Amino acid sequence: MSHTESLVVVKLGHNGGQAPLVFEVLEQAGLLGEVSENELDLVEPGAVGFRIPRDRMAAVVLALECSGFADVRAYEVEASHDRVE
Repeated sequence: MSHTESLVVVKLGHNGGQAPLVFEVLEQAGLLGEVSENELDLVEPGAVGFRIPRDRMAAVVLALECSGFADVRAYEVEASHDRVE
């Protein structure tokens, strides 16, 4: 069974210390529960990435952009099949 997810990448510039603010914004918007906790990752220096259900992607991107995160990108990905439950 395949589930489609979105990978959201938020570039934080040189201040990777802003990563907690990303999740604070999502919590305030009531969207933090949509984030797959096992998928949190620093995808590159100064950026944080996480997976969410595809149907929540627009709401998550909008919440982040409205909170001042200028470089938010979302990519459609297939849910990994090797997750340990």
